[in-house]
Amino acid sequence: MGGGRSARVAAAFTAPIPPEEAVPRTADAPGTPWWRRFAVWFPLAVYAVTRLIDAVYFAVMQRSQIPMVPGNGAARVIFPTPAGPGYWPVMANWDGQWYHEIAVLGYPDPLPTDPVTGKVVQNPWAFYPMFPMLTRAVMRVTGLDFYVAGGLLSTVVGAVAMVLLFRLVDRAAGRWSAIVATVATTTWVAAPVLQTDYSEACALLVIVLLLTALRGRRYWWVLVLLVALALTRNLVLISAPPLIAHAALRWLRRDAEPFPWRQRIGLAGLTVLSGALTFLWPTICRVVTGDKDGYTKTMAAWGVDAFEIKLPTWLDYIDADYGKLGWLACLLAVGWFVMKMLSVDTARWGPELWGWAGAYPAYQVLVTGIGPSRIRYALLAWPVFLLLAWILNRPRLRPRRAWWLTAYAVVLVVLQGWWVWNYWIILGLHPDVQFP
Repeated sequence: MGGGRSARVAAAFTAPIPPEEAVPRTADAPGTPWWRRFAVWFPLAVYAVTRLIDAVYFAVMQRSQIPMVPGNGAARVIFPTPAGPGYWPVMANWDGQWYHEIAVLGYPDPLPTDPVTGKVVQNPWAFYPMFPMLTRAVMRVTGLDFYVAGGLLSTVVGAVAMVLLFRLVDRAAGRWSAIVATVATTTWVAAPVLQTDYSEACALLVIVLLLTALRGRRYWWVLVLLVALALTRNLVLISAPPLIAHAALRWLRRDAEPFPWRQRIGLAGLTVLSGALTFLWPTICRVVTGDKDGYTKTMAAWGVDAFEIKLPTWLDYIDADYGKLGWLACLLAVGWFVMKMLSVDTARWGPELWGWAGAYPAYQVLVTGIGPSRIRYALLAWPVFLLLAWILNRPRLRPRRAWWLTAYAVVLVVLQGWWVWNYWIILGLHPDVQFP
């Protein structure tokens, strides 16, 4: 029986999308202008509505923010802002201060140290360069300040990412899955970060482009995008499972479809490179500053071991806060997720989406410790939202699946206001303050 199940799962990777899983793609007549095509206007419309609602949240709630000045004893501030600073300055809260410093002043050389202990202190090398350097370019071209340039850059990049995300999922898993993935991503609790001075929008776009290039077998573009991801966020290692799954499927189908030795070697090289590029930014830090452990020392200033396995922190958290019920809930959730990831339903997504959906949550549990930022990090696990498409497409829910999806989106958009108020707006500075 197990062998039969495995065969069905393997066969599902290469099977066409079943008619009942896809919404017909005939709504756009031949010659329809690109801006009137469903695959363009729908993700843009959903993205625009959610970002406008979040803009209202930010604009109203920023009135309660305290003044941010240097020497406040809790948060580093190099660019002071008054109380109720306005919409654009509030976009640069928290880590936005670091990105602001990088865009204006660049990275420090040598590494700054504490004058008493001589240890490396918190500094911009902990933040990857793609977003702040692009923002600097926008600032120079337009003359805008960092607050506006960074916020607009994230918002526009996020819009492009959503259109391409819809297109990728539409072609890989069907129109209904694309609709759900788009809605679920733009309404995720922490999705307001897509319009702030953070790197999430850039990371989302690079990931979507990377999976699209891999699915289209544009391997030279995969190489370029792996380097881009390595300079955007510390996520490039997660590309290895999609690459392995993609190569494995091509190997299994080699008798029906050519898989030349050159491409086999190339995919093996890209897989190895996805791991090696994890050290690209630490190497750049080493070359520029002359300190071979510069990146490690920088992360240690935040109390973070850059290469430590963080799984024990999750286990301790579950045990301390929830006890046996927590363990039971987690085991059931993980068990269900693993079961679905090894089922025919998820195999139909294709090896690229399937690989990222399985690898990203595992990576976050293993490599990132428990903390409020995990809500924000979960945004980049967007292929997991395809499980919601599967749930809403079950026979009992299917007749009203659009209404269920709408209700889900409304609840999540309301929770976005909760996230902005509790995690983004700075209402006070004390040891227990939440951060995004």
